[in-house]
Amino acid sequence: MAIFHRMFSLQNKILPFLYPPSRTTDADSKALVDLISLYHPQLDLSDDLTDDDIEEFRYHSKQMLTALFPVRSSSCLIQHHTFQYNTNQVNMYSIQHEQINDWKCSNQPLILYFHGGGFVFGDIDTYSGFECHLSKSLNMLILHVDFRLVPE
Repeated sequence: MAIFHRMFSLQNKILPFLYPPSRTTDADSKALVDLISLYHPQLDLSDDLTDDDIEEFRYHSKQMLTALFPVRSSSCLIQHHTFQYNTNQVNMYSIQHEQINDWKCSNQPLILYFHGGGFVFGDIDTYSGFECHLSKSLNMLILHVDFRLVPE
């Protein structure tokens, strides 16, 4: 995956004239867009989307993102938590590399992580590899907020 990204980055640095100025982005960002376009077909976001169209889009997006992100290591701990307030409920996951102290320690820094996907795709399975990598690299607890996706 990294080889493809480097290849596309180099192509974009050497041949910037292929892209009109209004669409110019840095070479690495353009390479990521090129890499993403290899993985999943464009989804026509019309008013006629079926549940099957959305599921197909989610499937391809998950395949692409899990290929781009680091693999979740066996030393990464992920636990589900439900927080209740009156009739409202929030589902979250605590993600920590094994070297981090107990997550209930009140003075420990953390990252509150809202995954990408435009509220249409993404979940803990899609982003856990990246979040475990963040936890290990930054030596911090990650709290992954789980939320319903459109159109659910």
